[in-house]
Amino acid sequence: MRLIQKELHRQLHDEAIATRERIAALLRPLDPARLAEHPEPEGWSIGQVLEHLCRADELYDESFAKLMRTARPDAGAAAREWKSSFIGGLIAGSLLSPRPLKGPRAFRPGPTPRDGVVETLLGRELRFVQAMDDAAAFDWRALRIKSPALPRWAPSMNVGDGFRIHVVHVTRHSRQIERLVKQL
Repeated sequence: MRLIQKELHRQLHDEAIATRERIAALLRPLDPARLAEHPEPEGWSIGQVLEHLCRADELYDESFAKLMRTARPDAGAAAREWKSSFIGGLIAGSLLSPRPLKGPRAFRPGPTPRDGVVETLLGRELRFVQAMDDAAAFDWRALRIKSPALPRWAPSMNVGDGFRIHVVHVTRHSRQIERLVKQL
């Protein structure tokens, strides 16, 4: 995938907002008890899917905040070409595939999601979009971050990969949530 960073930013921003709104429309009308139901006996409940998304996001918080505190703005970054790193491309590609995946151990939810998990996720998604917008002044290809789902020795990916993986991941699970809501 080759894009100008500004184009990637706009695409990810728009998809993140649309996905957040879709999740809100699906879940806000539901009684909270319905979130714990398992329409697919071998699968996660809606609440567990939301908990999984929150856990995945939370594990990036500290390293991303530290990276942004130490990074230097780059006036030409938005106009520069962005391309995925090898590891980032692999992760995003696997999430774009329609086949079922087993979530990384670090991201697996427990049996019971936290209270208020819908609003927790929706709030995190608003903060994600703001963080991505705030990072537009940096060169997303030059800044590197590790995935907490991979071993420490695994290569790092660029921040643009991190943003892209987040959006693809939440969008993927929004389709799962939609399927589960229809089965309730």
